[in-house]
Amino acid sequence: MKLSLGKKIVILIILLAVLLSGTCIAVSGIVNRRTMDNEYVITADSLASTVAVIIDSERMERITDKVMELYYASDNKVSVQHSYDSGFSEYVEQYLYLMEDEDYIALREELRKIQEVCEADNIYTMCVCPADKTTVYIVDAGDGEDFWSPGYFDILDENCYPYLDDLSQGFPTFITDSPEYGWVVTACTPVFSSKGNVICFACVDLDMNDVLETEKRFLFMLAGILLGLTLTICITAIIYVKKKIVKPINMLSETAGKYGQKQSGENDSKFSSLSIHTGDELEILLNSMVKMENDIDRYIDSLTQTKQQLSTARQQADDMHELAHMDALTGIRNKLAYDKETAKIDGEIANGGTSFGIAMIDLNFLKVINGTYGHEYGNEAIKELSRLICSTFVHSMIFRIGGDEFAVILRNSDYEKIELLENEFNQKLLQINGNSALKPWEKISAAFGYAVFDKTSDLCADDVFKRADHKMYERKKEMKAMRK
Repeated sequence: MKLSLGKKIVILIILLAVLLSGTCIAVSGIVNRRTMDNEYVITADSLASTVAVIIDSERMERITDKVMELYYASDNKVSVQHSYDSGFSEYVEQYLYLMEDEDYIALREELRKIQEVCEADNIYTMCVCPADKTTVYIVDAGDGEDFWSPGYFDILDENCYPYLDDLSQGFPTFITDSPEYGWVVTACTPVFSSKGNVICFACVDLDMNDVLETEKRFLFMLAGILLGLTLTICITAIIYVKKKIVKPINMLSETAGKYGQKQSGENDSKFSSLSIHTGDELEILLNSMVKMENDIDRYIDSLTQTKQQLSTARQQADDMHELAHMDALTGIRNKLAYDKETAKIDGEIANGGTSFGIAMIDLNFLKVINGTYGHEYGNEAIKELSRLICSTFVHSMIFRIGGDEFAVILRNSDYEKIELLENEFNQKLLQINGNSALKPWEKISAAFGYAVFDKTSDLCADDVFKRADHKMYERKKEMKAMRK
């Protein structure tokens, strides 16, 4: 049966209204979900990196060694997945005395303070056993049911297996959905010792359940509003068709098509620009279209503001990420930042090579300064050397990669003039040591060595680092021999 023009227009308007409403709801849900997932992943990763940097690594290394010593010595290991087994309590009891350990108490208090300030759901540290493919919990800042005592262990997720060969790179931040905890985002960042070894992992859990519930309520509310608008448009269209005003309907249909092509931020009001003054249901329909246009424009403006707010939150997360890559004592980049920069250089080498060098600088006689004058003056000596390096290599990235070790990734004019800069650096050290007005700890001494990338023999940045480190230690031996 053929449909009249009026019925075709009514069906078309209904389909367009439903499609527009459904698209708005679907797009809003997808965009909001992806945005929130990304922001939570970034936040969790930044918090975990911050915890890994500021936590007391010496205490963490001691308590981790104690927990893992018991773990490896235990003949009957029972994971948390079998916590209802009779042997689980016996297994856990052997770790309980560690909760009275001075290092454990101090570290748990430190993690609790960070957890309270950052409003994270749970912050804890764990040790990964590549051979067993397990994760052993060390210190947990949680309370009640969320608290896991030292020695608890769980089976490592299969998605983490590819990263077991190099734990220094950590594990990717991931989102899980479990019947027990719901949606949770988890980030793990390696905690390094003063020697650059991985002690354990700093982990952060962020609960996303409340956010998802809020998102669902928002989508239901949006669906209700759009459904009301859709019903209004359909009813008005039916009344309009009964009056058989075909020409104005065609005008409205054409305008609706143009509105679908309206660009974001465009202030042109499509429906308000129409000149239809029939004084009947057709004018009511036009007014409904104008109202719909204004409502959707306001909704789009609201989404734009939300995007700007999320951008601000992302900037704050980037600031926290920057803080995690900064050395707390000297203010320059730390070992984590150095590892990421050399990984980027390795990518450049793999893509055809690059021009760079690495200089290694090691402070001499730090133990003598610490033992004679105290660690605070040893820190002053480290900061003085950092300032000297920064004032010499102004065009390169400088890192503190150990207690008294610094690395410079030579680029630009520093790379081209490295021999002159080496002489300038050594001359500055001589001037400092010859200045009688300086305190003993201010008369710093340091060994310097550098190497540049050779594409015929070097496969990665670490090859250049090793040669620079070897030259630096040779220089250190010479300086010690001269001192005798």
